[in-house]
Amino acid sequence: MGRGRGRGSRFERFETNPRNVFAGVLLLVLLLTFAGPRSLPQVLSNVIPAIDEAIPCIWLRQGIDRANHQSLIGRAASAEGNPISVSVRTTSVPTTLEGELVISIVVSNDTIGTVPFLFSPEQVIVGDNSSSGLGLIFDPPNSMSTGGIRQDTASYPENVIRVLGPRQRCIHKVAFRQLDGTVANGTARVRAYYRNNFAGQIQIQNTIATPIYNDQGLWTGYVESLPIPIPLPS
Repeated sequence: MGRGRGRGSRFERFETNPRNVFAGVLLLVLLLTFAGPRSLPQVLSNVIPAIDEAIPCIWLRQGIDRANHQSLIGRAASAEGNPISVSVRTTSVPTTLEGELVISIVVSNDTIGTVPFLFSPEQVIVGDNSSSGLGLIFDPPNSMSTGGIRQDTASYPENVIRVLGPRQRCIHKVAFRQLDGTVANGTARVRAYYRNNFAGQIQIQNTIATPIYNDQGLWTGYVESLPIPIPLPS
């Protein structure tokens, strides 16, 4: 009897050993890191509303010296298909005049390469004027505006080029206080889009060595999210 109790005690001590607990937590973190780099943030944002499913797009690093610093895998992915996708989500219509309707645009890099895209908070617009960048489209159309203005240029400034890492995503939120009637009564839908018209010309300034790349490596094309309804509060 005493011998059996001794084995049970050793087993219990093994189960509660802090080193084993630490090792188990470490293995779990490694599993989540490699198995769910895209799904984990979204799960956390659903469980804890204060946590977003991605980092703010404004936090992404800028595309510095694109003449010499680009990802070959990212360039190949951009040449073969759509490396970027967008999705959108929205809060419900606010119940007070002080409330805000917040629409979130999520930009995703769907490749294993580093992919640049155009982003400036001041250039996210409502409607589509065929220029390059992020935007929102309401159905039916309305007079709501982000205040953003943009137009295309042959070469993009470095501060409007942001870089998404492999399988990385970012989020940008647009807040509206003055709502159109179709939005306020719960009959509107919204979708997000991203367009880029030019790969971007390299500006050569006071350089001795020949640049490695002859363009800024931006994917050209158009993608949009599925439209979603803007709901009334439950």
